[in-house]
Amino acid sequence: MKDIFSDIYDKVLSFFTAQNEDESKIVAKSRLRSVLMQDRVGFSERAMQMLKDDLLDSISRYLEINVDSFDLSIDATEDATILNLSIPVLRPKTDDEIDEALSIQEKVKIEKTEEIVGELEVLVKEKAQALAQSMAEEPKEEVKEENKEAKEEAKEEQEEKKEEVKTKTSQAVTDTVKAEKSEEVKKTKKKNTNNV
Repeated sequence: MKDIFSDIYDKVLSFFTAQNEDESKIVAKSRLRSVLMQDRVGFSERAMQMLKDDLLDSISRYLEINVDSFDLSIDATEDATILNLSIPVLRPKTDDEIDEALSIQEKVKIEKTEEIVGELEVLVKEKAQALAQSMAEEPKEEVKEENKEAKEEAKEEQEEKKEEVKTKTSQAVTDTVKAEKSEEVKKTKKKNTNNV
């Protein structure tokens, strides 16, 4: 009797052990294939992760997905590079959930814009203080030349930051307008449905 239970125990244990080894082999092969393809295509691991994060962020606004099973890979053939996605969808999100996600995203963009503006103001103050201090310490002719250079550098940095803020603000405004238009279309559809 003891031998029977021992045999059953060994068979059950070997079943689970073999399965885990097979799964480990599959995962290892998949990772190796992914690394080789990324190397062949010239797509870095960092860029791949950033793409995956962006796709997850975008898709999860509209669909509830199983993030753990999300798979992204790149294959290369002689003629083309192929992006493969496997996205297990749990359910589509409701319009209210989508609107809430877009609203949260808009708030985050506004906060980031305000943060950039604050950093820009601090940078300008620091440059102005450094410039004033250097003017007081150095001979006037040398100061004038360095002043020009510092002002030009400060202007360039300021212009770059302003352009960045403008771009982000413009995108935020565009996204807000799209969200408002989407809301108006929903309201119009509801009115039309109620009228029918």
